[in-house]
Amino acid sequence: MDTLSVILMIGLFIFLLVFIFSAALLTPLIGKRNILFVIFLGFTVGAVGGAFFIAPAFDDIPAIASSIITGTSTGTDMVDINVSTDVNISNFIQNTTQIDGVQSVQSNGITIKTDPMTNSSQSFFMTRMPEQDSNVTSVEMPTNDTMILEIKNNTDPQDTINTLQTWMMYVSGMSISYGMVNVTMAVQSSKYTQIIAQLPQGEVVITNVSGPSVDNLQKISSIMPNKSNIILFCGLIGMITGLSGMFIDSILGVLQRVRRKISEFRR
Repeated sequence: MDTLSVILMIGLFIFLLVFIFSAALLTPLIGKRNILFVIFLGFTVGAVGGAFFIAPAFDDIPAIASSIITGTSTGTDMVDINVSTDVNISNFIQNTTQIDGVQSVQSNGITIKTDPMTNSSQSFFMTRMPEQDSNVTSVEMPTNDTMILEIKNNTDPQDTINTLQTWMMYVSGMSISYGMVNVTMAVQSSKYTQIIAQLPQGEVVITNVSGPSVDNLQKISSIMPNKSNIILFCGLIGMITGLSGMFIDSILGVLQRVRRKISEFRR
């Protein structure tokens, strides 16, 4: 839900309050003894409006408020993403570096999926891969068909994958079914949203974000009331609105008397 939708939801809730107030103005016709009816009507309509209009809008208020606060931030967000090896990784890094607000882009690892391996094959590849490609600093295998490779800085991950794929096919006939390059971006927090929107859709997956953008969102979310309290509060607002409409004449009379006394005091 965008900012315009949130404003629309709040506007609809205000419209319901106007309805409650207008209905309460009819009390001269329905009689003052129906005060319980006005209270019930105000609370019920207010609670329903809170449930359908205000509570859903509150889900997006932390993100909207966070984006406003972050828009003036001078901090840096660290964004971890996985990039498919179907993409030209070198071009991706070069193009991403040129986006306004991107401070650095660094590939720091490769995850590849292979054919299932025996225990002996796993040990062989984990030992020999760093020897076969000096850019590989370490190899982990969380499962028998997944490898996580740590590589040196400023290494072209595509070259490493191509080298290892050729070597694995030669020594064992085993192929790499697909791979992902783990990339870390340092971006200006105030431009985080615009930067993410410029990344190639469907080709990258954001795995983690740390920095002011996330911190602000978590802080705002932690102080937001839960939905049941919001609905109850909206019901109370509706009830107060109904009572205000019912006793508007008395309220205006009191205000006029207070105004006259203030005017007399000033004289």
